[in-house]
Amino acid sequence: MFYPQEMTEIEIIAPAKDLLSVTKALSGQGIFSQTDVNYLNAEKGSQQPNQWQEKATAYSALERRLQSILTSLDVQKKNPSIKEYDSIIEVDKAKAIVDEVEKKVKEIIDQISNENKHIERLKTILLQIEPLVDIDADFTTLQNAKYIHTILGIMPGENVDRLKTSLARIPHELITLTQKQQKAVVWLAASQDNLDVLERAAKSAYLDPISLPDGYSGTPAEISKSVKQSILDAEAKIENLKEPIAQIRLEKEKELTELLWDIKCSHLTTNAILKFGRLKYTYIVVGWVFSNYVDFLKEKLKNISQDILIETRATKRDKDSHEVPISLSNPKLLRPFQMLVGNYADPKYSELDPTPLVAILFPLLFGTMFGDVGHGLILVLIGWLSLTGKVKIFKFLGGLAPIVIACGVMSTIFGFLYGSIMGFEHTIPALWLHPADEIMTILIITIVGGVVVLSLGYIINIFNLLKVKDWANAFFSHNGIIGVLLYWSLIGMGLALAMPQFGLPALPFIISTIIGVIGIGLSEVFIRLIEGHRPLIDGGIGTYIVQVVFELLETFISYLSNSLSFVRVGAFAVAHSNLIGVFFILGEMVDPGKGVGYWLMFLLGTVFVVGFEGLIVGIQTMRLTYYEIFGKFFNGGGKKFEPLSLRPIDND
Repeated sequence: MFYPQEMTEIEIIAPAKDLLSVTKALSGQGIFSQTDVNYLNAEKGSQQPNQWQEKATAYSALERRLQSILTSLDVQKKNPSIKEYDSIIEVDKAKAIVDEVEKKVKEIIDQISNENKHIERLKTILLQIEPLVDIDADFTTLQNAKYIHTILGIMPGENVDRLKTSLARIPHELITLTQKQQKAVVWLAASQDNLDVLERAAKSAYLDPISLPDGYSGTPAEISKSVKQSILDAEAKIENLKEPIAQIRLEKEKELTELLWDIKCSHLTTNAILKFGRLKYTYIVVGWVFSNYVDFLKEKLKNISQDILIETRATKRDKDSHEVPISLSNPKLLRPFQMLVGNYADPKYSELDPTPLVAILFPLLFGTMFGDVGHGLILVLIGWLSLTGKVKIFKFLGGLAPIVIACGVMSTIFGFLYGSIMGFEHTIPALWLHPADEIMTILIITIVGGVVVLSLGYIINIFNLLKVKDWANAFFSHNGIIGVLLYWSLIGMGLALAMPQFGLPALPFIISTIIGVIGIGLSEVFIRLIEGHRPLIDGGIGTYIVQVVFELLETFISYLSNSLSFVRVGAFAVAHSNLIGVFFILGEMVDPGKGVGYWLMFLLGTVFVVGFEGLIVGIQTMRLTYYEIFGKFFNGGGKKFEPLSLRPIDND
């Protein structure tokens, strides 16, 4: 739980005759992650085509085609009946089935597509014609004059006079058929000799021509009626074409679904084989398996053939184990918080998994900032409704629902501690304090809490470094032992000098601060010395001293800013208790008698606080987790465990 699952590297040498059986065994349980060792190939550089590569390409193409066919047939993705397979499906056999069905389906789908396009064109025409149905003029005659050039179209009414002026120097005819809502339908005519002048003038006046399709004639009302009938005819034709599609789906759905499963299995199998190393008569398979499944996998492979050779190597959690794939094994209750960690980065094999820490700190920080019994219970309700799917509006939370519930529970607890319920501060007694009444107290407490959390991050980082025997960084890095010593010394010295009433002796802290400053200043030298790197200093002494000064300044600023970042926790606790009070004031302004208006304003305030402020507090909690806490000990960069597995088509 506290580390990624333990992994063992496994190397398998299998005879060529057992190739498919071995691949099936490795892919059957989801416990084996493959490593590409295709470079171990005795036939590398050969001009002979790779039969497995050709098959993989063929299966990939067939899979895409069959997926397209199933989509065209409106077949919903679902699991085929699970069945064993002893060999991959023949490409020619699968291709013949796909070709046959594709030919039938494609002809019908193409016809449906053409009809749909035809309907879209007709609807576009209808949009042009519908506003003109009141015009009692034969548009066909107006557009098809034999000896003159005509333009029938729509233009801004204010441009009609300007168009007349533009055409004043040539013989022409401009008739306004109708004018509605600042748009005019006009018929424009001139001789063929003046065609260019006519079209330029029409274009400059923003005259939009009306194009009538072939086969339609008469007045706009007659054309509109004919177009509507054509649309109905096309839609009826589409419905008739859907009948053979439904028949094909009924006859072929089971067969095609099973075929897709076979092709997918064959495709994944050939892809896996392409990553095997190959000798003359054997194949080399390398990968990673969960350590607690090693014996199980060995037995499964030995049952295939006693000629299979297996070698395993347990992997230590050290700083060189970055190539080991990681798989986290947190309890179901913690997996939503594992998602938060994964959004930042996956831990390395040698790193502690921060999920348990996040599961504690994230709701704790949120609840501290958002403490209210009523608002917390509302969050619990929202999370529960999202989790159960009872209210669709909350489905957008998805995997965040359990986190919302945890944050709501913690907000409720802090609501009792703060004595706050639905924004009413003194309705119930505070078990601890009222943030709005004791602002300085809550701010100081959150800073102290921040120091504790940051110190915990430093300690975890030191533990991680000592675990992988990175002695140099464990002792002398800024987040190592010397960095923690300086951080704690600065805090102690500050308390001793600023608050003498506590009676803390300043001298020990001053001495430890000097030691910490020297340690941080010479950290690069010590690290290079321990790791055996030379020279100990890059550049001259003067350059190094300047570098040390700036690094120390940056370190001090970092300590201060990191610690003060937790002030926002107390600030939000105070703001939360006061924000709903603003809506109480607005409610009294709207309805001094505390009637319906007052409570409507209260309801609006509750929605705003739970929705908007809750989102802001969640973002701030995530920021503190990612940048202030993770930044001290969590590097991430782990390679996710991706098992070789043949899955049904709806689990892609």
